[in-house]
Amino acid sequence: MLQTSSAKEGEGVGRPQKAPVAKITGAGWYALLILGMINCFAYMDRIGLSILMELIKHDLHLTDAQLGVVSGFAFALFNVILGIPLAWIADRYSRVKLISVCLALWSAMTSLSGLAMSYGQLFVARMGVGVGEAGCHPPAHSLIGDIFPREKRALGIGLFNAGAAVGVAGGMALIGALGQHLGWRAAMQIVGLMGLPLALLTYFTLKEPPRPALHKESVESPLRSVSTLLRRSSFTHLVLALSIALVGTQGFSVWAPTFLMRSFGMGMVEVGAWIGGITASFAVVGTIFGGLLASLLFPRDARWELWLPAAMVAICVPLFFLMVLSPKAWIVLVLKALNTFFGAIGSSVAMTAVQSFAEPHRRATAVAIALLVTSLLGTGVGPYLIGLASTLLEPTFGKESLRYALLVTPVMLIWSFGHYVIALRTALKDRVN
Repeated sequence: MLQTSSAKEGEGVGRPQKAPVAKITGAGWYALLILGMINCFAYMDRIGLSILMELIKHDLHLTDAQLGVVSGFAFALFNVILGIPLAWIADRYSRVKLISVCLALWSAMTSLSGLAMSYGQLFVARMGVGVGEAGCHPPAHSLIGDIFPREKRALGIGLFNAGAAVGVAGGMALIGALGQHLGWRAAMQIVGLMGLPLALLTYFTLKEPPRPALHKESVESPLRSVSTLLRRSSFTHLVLALSIALVGTQGFSVWAPTFLMRSFGMGMVEVGAWIGGITASFAVVGTIFGGLLASLLFPRDARWELWLPAAMVAICVPLFFLMVLSPKAWIVLVLKALNTFFGAIGSSVAMTAVQSFAEPHRRATAVAIALLVTSLLGTGVGPYLIGLASTLLEPTFGKESLRYALLVTPVMLIWSFGHYVIALRTALKDRVN
């Protein structure tokens, strides 16, 4: 059976007490493999649209601002609305069944995106993708929290997030190639259908691990769970720090292929291969390295879960300024590789830290709150804000308007750093898990 270690009341304050390390069974590693594959498809479906935006723009006659809406806000809208209710269900019922159904739903909606004949139809299809993914990540994080003991949880989340990095890379490379040869509609349909067999595999082979015994608090309403978590200052500022950083980085990721095509004349397949390769290598290594580093440093001081993300944000600020203003494509790609590596370390460790401020029966809800805000701000506002800035700057800078709009990214990272600093002030007092 899968095993987990649970902390006693107040044990997480300061230096964690040493306890026997729970072993991860073969079933546990298999569950992590399946969850990583699901995360791969989630990000492939989510980010794949970005490599196709130039084709979609000319086919449906859209502006950059409209592209920013369908690539971000349309996805985030129902993802935000349904995230917490579905997480509350995941905290009390079968997480495996919930993930399976939601995977099938968002895969089908990705395929339907390829049938859109207007801006409105594309918007609705992308909302459907958001509905499906709302039921994936909170229960997946909760499952990993039960499979991996506290001292190895950052490693488990890091490996899970490696699936996201592979999905981004696969989305860029595979969908770029399909779009180049078959058109954007066929590319979306093919990639969407690829997720359906995985949904069946998950439903029939993944087992629900035992979770800690439920207490009377576990029957509390979703509103009570949310209000309790938001009263913890470190949790709130950690979520804000992570989300505001993603306004910039997620917005940049969505627009990076278009930036390279417009400003440097790179082709779709070339851009997909380069960005896919960078993401596949540097993001995967960064997420795993971040998990290992956190596992090493955490026993020394619990605040390393916040120090590490804050340091990574600080490192990325000057790198993003240099990248956006670089005159050569190869410099952009080199700096993107560094930003991808450091950003993967920070975001992976930060998402793990979210669970440190939530009891087991609030774990999926805590992750859902974090994903709700990151989805609304990072996935929703980020691409739109950059697209809107590009549209407003276009009369002055022409095709280079997108380059200067991307300066939004390092500004957001500076803002994010401030919230990490505030979160650190009460981190030891607010930790419960």
